[in-house]
Amino acid sequence: MGYRALVPAAFFLILFCFGCESFQDRSEDQVLARVGMDELTLSSALDNISTLVLEQDSILAIQQYRSEWVEQKVMEQEAIRTGLDRNPEFLERVDRLRRDLMIDALKESVLNEHEEELNVSREEARNYYQANRERFVLNEMFVRYRHLTARTAEDASRARQELLDGISWEEVANRYSLQPDHQITQSERFIPVSMAFPDNPPMKQVLEVIGITEISPVRRHGDYYHFVQLLEERPEGDHPDLEWLINQIQEWLYMEKARRFINSYRRNLYLQARANNEIELLDVGETTTESVPSNSANE
Repeated sequence: MGYRALVPAAFFLILFCFGCESFQDRSEDQVLARVGMDELTLSSALDNISTLVLEQDSILAIQQYRSEWVEQKVMEQEAIRTGLDRNPEFLERVDRLRRDLMIDALKESVLNEHEEELNVSREEARNYYQANRERFVLNEMFVRYRHLTARTAEDASRARQELLDGISWEEVANRYSLQPDHQITQSERFIPVSMAFPDNPPMKQVLEVIGITEISPVRRHGDYYHFVQLLEERPEGDHPDLEWLINQIQEWLYMEKARRFINSYRRNLYLQARANNEIELLDVGETTTESVPSNSANE
């Protein structure tokens, strides 16, 4: 569900905080906060809040983002008031960041212009996997599981029972999960067991002890209720399926092609500048003798 589907819920927050205009008169550009001359609008907030966070609680997410925005703006304006934006050291850092950003933008532009020749096909990735299969070995157990997060204990219990009764996971997740699309997609992937539930220790503990196809009891964590069903395990030392890795292999091969291409591009720019007499290299020894003290001079 995209953020625009959550806009009506967010409007209730606006009405509560600012209300005087009717709901129908509100738009996505409603101002949520002002600090000095700077304004935060609803559309700007929605653009900067992740969809998953909005899906959990849109009003709370907007409130939290607004608080963070106000705090950042207050600090920014205090820095300006005290003159830090005119400090020579600060300006030097800004200039250095500007140069770095320009170089990064140039690299991105060059790579975009040669996207077709740098593209890595799935066939190319498959060939690389087959030629280097022994390099791809699982260094820990991988698991695939279903995880459902519900708003109430009753919803979680109903969802669990419906799964036990043979109702499809997609139907159950769409009916009871707070994040149906995310949790359905997640259930189709294998992940390292060490990366499962990094922010939910109770579910992690349960996942490590339940058997294949077993559904855990409902547990509360934070404000919500959870259960997990273990679907598959792949032991340490096993070879992963190509489909797990093909996107990563494509990315690795692209990054290697891009690295080589940029190195060649950089070298060609240097040679062209030398040919045009745009580069002058001074003797390091002559230019540093007087400015850099020798070891003997320091003794």
